[in-house]
Amino acid sequence: MKHSIKDIFSARPTSDGYEEDLYKVKKVPYKKDDMRLLENLFKYAGRPTADGSKIGRLYAKGGFGGSGFENNRDQRVMFKMSYPQGSEKAMRKIHEKYLRTYMPQENKAQVEEKPVLFGTDEDEYEANMTGFHHKCIISPENQNVDLELLSREFIKRVEVLTGYKLYWRGAIHNDTAHRHAHLCINGRDKDGKKVCFPKEMIRTTMRETLSYVATLMVGERTEQEIEAARKNMISAKRWTKLDETLETYGEKISMNNLPPELANRIAFLSELKLAEKHDKYYTLKSDWKDVLVSTGRYNTFFDEWQKAGGNLELYAGGTVSGRCERVITFDKDEAWNDAVIVNDGEKMVYVPVWQLSKENLVGKKIEISGGSRALSRQIKSENIHVIEEKEKARKTDLRKAKKHGD
Repeated sequence: MKHSIKDIFSARPTSDGYEEDLYKVKKVPYKKDDMRLLENLFKYAGRPTADGSKIGRLYAKGGFGGSGFENNRDQRVMFKMSYPQGSEKAMRKIHEKYLRTYMPQENKAQVEEKPVLFGTDEDEYEANMTGFHHKCIISPENQNVDLELLSREFIKRVEVLTGYKLYWRGAIHNDTAHRHAHLCINGRDKDGKKVCFPKEMIRTTMRETLSYVATLMVGERTEQEIEAARKNMISAKRWTKLDETLETYGEKISMNNLPPELANRIAFLSELKLAEKHDKYYTLKSDWKDVLVSTGRYNTFFDEWQKAGGNLELYAGGTVSGRCERVITFDKDEAWNDAVIVNDGEKMVYVPVWQLSKENLVGKKIEISGGSRALSRQIKSENIHVIEEKEKARKTDLRKAKKHGD
């Protein structure tokens, strides 16, 4: 029995029933039971919160990061969101730089045809711009997806879910191997409400919304696309289902009777220096899992690990001090998080930062404390102290205390 699709986001209740085709997304027919799929995807949406806004959460079996996702028919879309912390002045500076320099790629001389921003009218956005804002990256696996349409549909659906009327700007970057869109969402909406999104909404709802819209736009993933995704796991520089299986093989992994996908995977890990090939078997390096898991969370980790000759660790909390060797910021197409790399004299430490606002740290001796591995981003800018400046401040305080004592 066939069922018609009733998109709960593109139709809203009226006295007569539903207002159809609100966002005019072309609906591509599914081969499966549509209503069952939608029931699995949408458990509830538009649930009111204490301040009167609405928040929806979506859940899907086999969803992003879930069991069996490689076989999921829905289009896969990578989504990242970051927001600043600090003084209004510092956040405003970051906001302006993102809009006027990074999104239009004014900082990249090699990009001759600069992106044209879309979304809220530029003058209207700037007239209402606050320091606080949200920066997003949207990158669909299928490069046939219209990124501007996907971005516009995403914003409309987020507005339906939350009740916000958003000020936002978008840009498409074409100068990397994978086309992607950047969005900037203002920190206050058209009704004067502060715009905040719950972590679960960012982690789950927004990703699933993008996946769902992309599927409506270009259809379900084909068998060929799913097979290509499986093959891509072999050369992925992150923790995969194949690695979960390899982990069960013990210290020595015999080359005899090893399934082709696992044989190819461990050969690739050997090329990455995460495994070592012997005469008739492979052994995995002691830190192979840590490196792959860290890269899955922080996409620049592996490149930095290679540059450090394997002598790089992910910050595990507590205190670390040494020379700041490198600063990584979200405002680069290759970086999806902020981080600093510290040389403590014995090893390099990769320290993720939630919205880094301090500048000119490279070459300085710094001390980082107060972080925890329990956080998705271990530290904030306020946890980074330039030792020379900290010492000067300490001496100044001592002089003031001594003077006061006299």
